[in-house]
Amino acid sequence: MYSQAASARKRGRPTAAERRAREAEILSVALGVFVRTGFGNATIDEIAAAAKVTKRTIYAYFGDKDALFAAMVKDLAVTVSLDAASDHGNLAALAGRIVFRVHSDELVGLHRLVIAEADRFPELARVLHRQGDARHIARLTEHIRAERGAACAPLAEPLFSLLLGERHRRRLLGLDPAPTPGEAAAHACASLARLGLD
Repeated sequence: MYSQAASARKRGRPTAAERRAREAEILSVALGVFVRTGFGNATIDEIAAAAKVTKRTIYAYFGDKDALFAAMVKDLAVTVSLDAASDHGNLAALAGRIVFRVHSDELVGLHRLVIAEADRFPELARVLHRQGDARHIARLTEHIRAERGAACAPLAEPLFSLLLGERHRRRLLGLDPAPTPGEAAAHACASLARLGLD
């Protein structure tokens, strides 16, 4: 009886949780493919094979390759600057998360990819900025406004610049390793202190 129900369910539509898990796996695999082969050379066939799904599944979930890239960037950004409803941390926690994730091998690889492909695919840079950097700045603004007052809200963009800064440039050049959580938190705290936000 149980095996018949499980078998019937397997052939049916996936649950919302199963679909979300499959989407997350595809997006994770897509990042690896894009970084390894470049956006222009990456194909939906290659991504589908790496994710062990059909091309039809990718088209059904995301649409074309551009839409898949945009969804991947948005998904990565949400793990850095959480949605307001699920973000129970403070400004320092968000700043530390930005340093740790944006300086990670994964996101440094994404930045390198976008820089390398910017001439041929300028929309990639717009997507990365809109879904990534601009989102992080907006969330920093919300935290600063809530914790330090509206007068300090304009400090969000300078803070974001400090959180990246020379260290991020060195990461892009492959000169430094990714920061540990402790190093990321220390860098975030120093950046907050420079702007009087500590």
